[in-house]
Amino acid sequence: MRRRLQTWRAISPLVLAALLAGCATAAPEPNPYVASFLAAESAAQSFAPITAGRPAATLGEAYEVQGRIIARHRARGDRVAGFRGGLMSQASMAGRGVSAPLVGVMFASGRARSGGTVSLCGYRRAALELKLGFVFGKPVRSEAGLSRLGDAVANVVPVADLPDIAYRDPDHYGAADMVAANITAARYVVGASHRVAGVDLDALKVSLTRDGEPVTSGLGRESLGSQWGGLRAVARQVLATGRTIRPGDLVMTGRIGARPWLTPGRYQADYGPLGDVDFTVEPCRKH
Repeated sequence: MRRRLQTWRAISPLVLAALLAGCATAAPEPNPYVASFLAAESAAQSFAPITAGRPAATLGEAYEVQGRIIARHRARGDRVAGFRGGLMSQASMAGRGVSAPLVGVMFASGRARSGGTVSLCGYRRAALELKLGFVFGKPVRSEAGLSRLGDAVANVVPVADLPDIAYRDPDHYGAADMVAANITAARYVVGASHRVAGVDLDALKVSLTRDGEPVTSGLGRESLGSQWGGLRAVARQVLATGRTIRPGDLVMTGRIGARPWLTPGRYQADYGPLGDVDFTVEPCRKH
C-alpha cells in the first residue's frame, strides 16, 4: 500500500529567513536541483522532477527547495504576491498520497489584468485553470486566525490561473515534485474585485469559452467541496511552511471545471455575479 506523506509542519524560522531574504547579488546556487530548475526556466525548457535524482525526497525537503527558488526570484527583484493551492480535491490528494493540499507562491511579475494579452513566450506547456482568489485585508499569522478568515478577507476576485506544466513527463510526477517546482506557478489573469458578502461561492457557476466556443465549466464547490473550506486548507499550509498571509496578498483556491491546455485565442471566463475575465493569448513570436 502506498505510504501517505505527512503534512509538512514547519521550516526553521532561521532557515526560512535565509531562504526568503533577497540579496543584492546572487551567489552560484549550491543546490543541484534548484540550479537545474532555474536554468530550465530561463531557457524555456522542460525540467526533471526532484524525485528523478532524489527518489526519497520528502515534502519537508521539497518545501525547503521551494524556498530557495523563491529566494532566487526575490534576489532578481520579484515580489511574493500571494499563494496558490495544489491538489484541491480528495481524489487528487489520494492519487498523490497526501492528506492535505499543497501550497506554492505566486509572484507579482506573473500578474496580468483582465482585458489584456498574454504571450506564450517563456512557457513550456501552458495550461488554464478557473479559480477564485481571496484578497486579504488583514494578516493571518497563526492558527487562531484561521477561525476568523471571513474577517481577514476583504474581497474575492475571479482568476484565470495559467500554470506552466513543464515536467519532462507531464503525466507522471508526485507531491514532492509539485512542491519543489512551486506548484508550477506562472502567470495569472485577475478580474475585478467584489465584496464577499451576499455571494454563494460554492453555488457559483463558472464557464469558459475560447473564440466563442465552449471549453469548460464548473461550480465553485469543486474546490475541496467548499470555497471557504478550501481557503482555510490553503491558509493552514501557508502557516505550516512558516510563512504568513499579509494584507494585500491574493490566495487562490482550487480549480473549477477541467484544466485545458492554453492555446492562442480569445478567452472569456464568465463568473456570473462576479463578472468576467477576458484575455487574448498570443503565440510566441521570437525575432
